[in-house]
Amino acid sequence: MEDGPESAEGSYEYAGKTYRLEERESEQWRVYDRDQYLGTVLATQAASDGSPEYTIDFAGEEGKYDEPATDDWRRAVEYIIDEAAPPAGA
Repeated sequence: MEDGPESAEGSYEYAGKTYRLEERESEQWRVYDRDQYLGTVLATQAASDGSPEYTIDFAGEEGKYDEPATDDWRRAVEYIIDEAAPPAGA
């Protein structure tokens, strides 16, 4: 995948802060604020054209909610960050 979570190579810059992306299982990336686990981005093949879509699970709430999917993995990562640990000024 040319532009997917794996292209972030372990780090993701957002709102002036660096977060860590760590692939735990195939097509699942955990999002960390330093050592604090915020949630997981999960890739699915739900798009009609076969391209990946991404959904999320918040830390401690895995599988509890049916979060909508997006074709923008960055939006999924930023949603986890905003909901779990809002950046200063957000």
